[in-house]
Amino acid sequence: MNINVQPAPIGEMAETGRGGPFLPERRTGTERLVFALIALGMIASFVGFLSYEQALKEQLKPDQLYNSNIVKPQLYYIAHGCQLALMLAAGLIALVFTNFRAIERGYLLRLLLLFGAATLMTVRGYSLSDFLSTRLVDATGPFPFLLATVVFIGARNSNWKFLGRLMVITAVVFSVLTLVGIAGLRTFTRQEAVASIAGALNVLYWPASWIALRQYPRRSVASRMQFLPMIVYSFGSLFVQTRLNFVMVFALMGVYAYLQYRRNRRQALGWILAVVISIWCILFASIFVKNTRAFDRLSEVADAFSARMDDDTRTGQLVAFFDDIAPQELFLGRGSFATWNWGGVAWNGGTDVGYLSLLLYGGVPLLLAYFTTHLLPGITVLRSRPNEIQLVAAGVVLLWIIRMFSSSYPGLSLEYFPLLFCVGACISRDPMHLARRLL
Repeated sequence: MNINVQPAPIGEMAETGRGGPFLPERRTGTERLVFALIALGMIASFVGFLSYEQALKEQLKPDQLYNSNIVKPQLYYIAHGCQLALMLAAGLIALVFTNFRAIERGYLLRLLLLFGAATLMTVRGYSLSDFLSTRLVDATGPFPFLLATVVFIGARNSNWKFLGRLMVITAVVFSVLTLVGIAGLRTFTRQEAVASIAGALNVLYWPASWIALRQYPRRSVASRMQFLPMIVYSFGSLFVQTRLNFVMVFALMGVYAYLQYRRNRRQALGWILAVVISIWCILFASIFVKNTRAFDRLSEVADAFSARMDDDTRTGQLVAFFDDIAPQELFLGRGSFATWNWGGVAWNGGTDVGYLSLLLYGGVPLLLAYFTTHLLPGITVLRSRPNEIQLVAAGVVLLWIIRMFSSSYPGLSLEYFPLLFCVGACISRDPMHLARRLL
């Protein structure tokens, strides 16, 4: 039996890589519906983000970096509810129409185990009144794990033309928000910067990472601008004085170097050029920009950041955590809305280690199920011969693995959706591979 595959026009071809091409597919009514739901869900999430950020600026005191009692406006709850409904609907439709022979074997079973672990966590933490209130969609409830169905959107190869554009649009929008927020700073204190741009930076990092890790044609406009969103992220991180942000920038550089190695691309010249440009920018600023108001402001921010560089903000928290919680309690966790004694306060905000927060709320079942459904696919792809989209997606998942060693936790916000799309790409199996296996 012979199978003839007609080549598509170059403009319709998706990225190709060592694992073979992503074959173009004709858009169906179902795909258009999924795209519409995703677009509307992202818009609703953006509206919710803006409303929350406005409330944060108004209610956060000048000496506060965080406040768990921010009163959110009604618009936030409307947008948040629409976002969850739209994204969950898109994920469920994608799940129903998924060809399970074209995704990682056994993934659906692991996903069902994740839902089971999330249900156990919910039953152990929720009261009957909680199920009938807005707490049902709380960040430590079941919904961050039910939204895992969104991965099936990224698992369809033909969707990545749309998803790739969505990444670019998100990066552009939040780069602009970051720069506008920086321009609006008055006192340049860390507290003001956190209230103004920290939220935008958290969202910006993931689409900026996707753009930076992509491979573009040599000497193209895209290849010259691929690091621009990450440069904006790094610049904004200087004002919020968050060490984790710079750790993630260095992690991105390491992941990028590894992906370039996998692509058999020469890197020495690129790194030398980057160092030369950086030195030139520093010398230029020190000679021509020194003693200006902008330079003085940046110098003040850099000095304040340097002063807190070696502050230990984790050890005391972890000691207090394990003083209050016995290790055996972490086997099943304390359920949703779990609290623990931190300095005499019943703290309900988890910990500054994402993996430990999973254990706190859902125990070992939730941690293992989350690892196998969200993190393991990226590791599996990096150990195989992936195509370009899968290679980049695995790089983003690897960055999330690193990020969860700090305060990041599965969420319901705009910053979490790019990760779910990338997990979907990691569980996808190329149509050409599938055809050869069936033959």
